[in-house]
Parts: sequence; structure tokens; C-alpha cells
Amino acid sequence: MIDSMLLVYFLVFIVLILLQVPISFAMLGSSLLYALVNHESFVMFAQKSANSLADFNMLAIPAFLFVGTFMNEIGLTDRIFNAASKWIGHLTGGLAHANVLASMIFAGMSGSALADAGGLGVIEVKAMKDAGYDPHFSVAVTAASSSIGPIIPPSINFVIWAFLSQCSTLAMFLGGLIPGILMGVTMMAWIVVAVKKQHIKAPTTPKASWHDRFYYTWKALPALGGPMILIGGIMTGAFTPTECGVVAAGYCVIVSVCYKKFSLKMLTRALKSTLSSAAMCMTLCATGLIFNWMIVTSGLMTVATNFLLSLGNAYLVLLLLNLLMLFMGCFIGSMQILIMIAPLLMSIGTALGLSYIHIGVMAVLNVTLGLITPPMAPALFVTAKATGGSFDKALKYTVQFLIPLILTLLLVTYIPGIVLWLPRVMGAI
Repeated sequence: MIDSMLLVYFLVFIVLILLQVPISFAMLGSSLLYALVNHESFVMFAQKSANSLADFNMLAIPAFLFVGTFMNEIGLTDRIFNAASKWIGHLTGGLAHANVLASMIFAGMSGSALADAGGLGVIEVKAMKDAGYDPHFSVAVTAASSSIGPIIPPSINFVIWAFLSQCSTLAMFLGGLIPGILMGVTMMAWIVVAVKKQHIKAPTTPKASWHDRFYYTWKALPALGGPMILIGGIMTGAFTPTECGVVAAGYCVIVSVCYKKFSLKMLTRALKSTLSSAAMCMTLCATGLIFNWMIVTSGLMTVATNFLLSLGNAYLVLLLLNLLMLFMGCFIGSMQILIMIAPLLMSIGTALGLSYIHIGVMAVLNVTLGLITPPMAPALFVTAKATGGSFDKALKYTVQFLIPLILTLLLVTYIPGIVLWLPRVMGAI
């Protein structure tokens, strides 16, 4: 039986958001009203919050946030882009391809899209502008390629989903690897089409000699070493996903010391940034569990699940779920969507006999598209602000990248093997 006051609780939630109350407090406020009306015990609030903050896997979040911040602080990200440009800069739209490839590599270190957009993105856009590329297209490619960050392991959003669904974080990391590579490949294919068909200014660079290719790759090894160690360690079981974040953080500090770029001032800046971001993530998870409890106990989850299952077609159900998340992504952050919609996704996944790993990768990929979806498009906003570009003028190119990304999303949604093959081969599921 659905709670007759449910509409009121959600109206309170929406009004609080419109008043620019942080979404974690908006979720807590509506849940508090539900508890008061239904005479629920407030002990549950403490229990849900404590369980969230006490989960061992959640320790990975501050570590990955630190890595993304620290990599940008020590300035090794430019070496990744320089090496990539030497290998593929001579192709049609070469530096745009290098931009995507560099983002794929950086994603294997930070797990954060905005860390990519705000750090590596500045270097990428500058290099493309200096080479004569259309500045608005340069900003668009950088913003779009940063969306790979939450998909290629390690990934903060995968840690969140693993916590919410109680599935294996390792399996989530392995499940995201092939879809992340697929995202990069489809974006590169679109770059070729866009440059040729729309006559975008994208001059090729001279083909680098083999000596230059290997020289710049050698220079990039310290930056490349991080993703290699992390992905290799995860796939071989050398350390757990939580330990993975600590290893990555330690590696960054060691590299900064070796290159004589370490300073207490830089470390303090990185720690402050990490602390504020981690606090936001942890608060969202704690209040999100309470909000999810309200959704489930109010009867909304049962009604929504029964409605979707009554359609009688699994393909249509998954399509509607994707459309719902894409719509939400236009207005709400990816992590917030993941937390709010997790109960529905798990309920549908169980009813349809789908793996939580498959559903989780699909959901994370979907909500990641919100990073470049208007009107908010936070990845584009961060990139434009960091590089001095125009948000409005770059938007027309950015939304075009939704074509290859939505194609990837549909492949991941309807071909579970793309996600599940690697975890099965590696024995993670």
C-alpha cells in the first residue's frame, strides 16, 4: 500500500532543491518529515548513517579523490597527452584522438571526470588551440572525453554502487573496463565523422618519428605507471579495490618526490580539496540510505516496479529506465541520481534476473552522460571555465558526442556480455 502523503514528501524534497539546499539535506529533510508523520523511530537514522560511514569499501573514495587532485598538482598529466599526440596526432582529428586517449589513461588513475576536465583538460585544450584547432571543438572534445573517467577503473561511482547493492567492487571495476574502452573508440570514430562532414578546423600534426614516439612515451612512464600498476593489481588480485586507492595515492606522492615537485603547501592544497569532496560524497551516501529507506517503506518502490514489469517486455523496461536516468541527469549530479534510483534498479534487476554488476555499469555510464547534457553539463562548464572557453559556443559540438556515447550505452544495456565477460574470466563473479 502506497503512503497517501508520498507526494507531499517529494514536494518538500523538490522545494528544498529549488531553494538551493544541498541535495543531501533535501533528502534528509523529506525523510525526516516521513518519519514524523509515520511515527518511525529516529534510531534508524543513526543506524543507516553509521552503516554507511563504517563500510570498508568507502575508504577508497577519499583515496581516489586525492589521486585526481594530486596528479593535477604535480603536473605530470601533460606528459600523457604529449605521448598520445606523438602516436596518433597525424591522423584526421589527431589531437582530438590524443585528447580522448589521454583521458582514457588518466581515468585509470583518478576515477573522476571533473578531475580530468579541470586538470588534464587545460593542457589538452591549449595544445589543440596552439595547433590551430577550432577552440570550441577543442573544449567540447575535452569535456566529452572526461566522461570516460567514471567508467574505466578505478571509479568512485562504482565504489558507491557496490556499496549500495552490496556487490563486488572488484567485479564492478572489471566490468567497466571494456565499456570504457568502447566509449573511447566510438568517440574517436565520431571525431573523424565530425571533422570531415562538418569541416571543423582540425589540422593534422606532422607524423612523429619512432624515436620521438618512444622518447615521449618514456617521459610519460611515471604518469602511465599509475594506471598500469592499479589495473594490473586489480586484475591479478594483488590488492583489493580499497587498497588500490591507497596504492595510487602513495604512488603519486613517491613520483612527486622523485621529480622534486613535492611540497607541504601542495600537499595541503590537495588534502583540503580531497577532504571537502570526500565529505560531500560520504554525506550523500549516509543521507541517501535514509532516503532510500523512505522510498522503499512508503510503497513507492513496489508500485514503480509493478508498473514497469507490467509492460511485459524487458527491453522496453530497460529503455524506460535509461530514459528516466538521462532525464534526471539533465538536472541532478550523477552520484545523487545513483543513490536515489538504486532501489528501483535493484528491484527491476532482481525481477528480470539481471546481474547487479550489469545494472550498475549501465547506470553509472548513463548518469555519467549528464556531465555533458544541457542545461547543467558540469564537465563542459568546468572545462570552459578552466580554459577560458565559451560554454555556449562549445555546447553545439559537445551534445554531438552524445551520439556515440548513447550508442555505447545501448550496447552495454542490451548485450550484458560486454560488461560481464571480463569479471567472469577473472573469476570475480
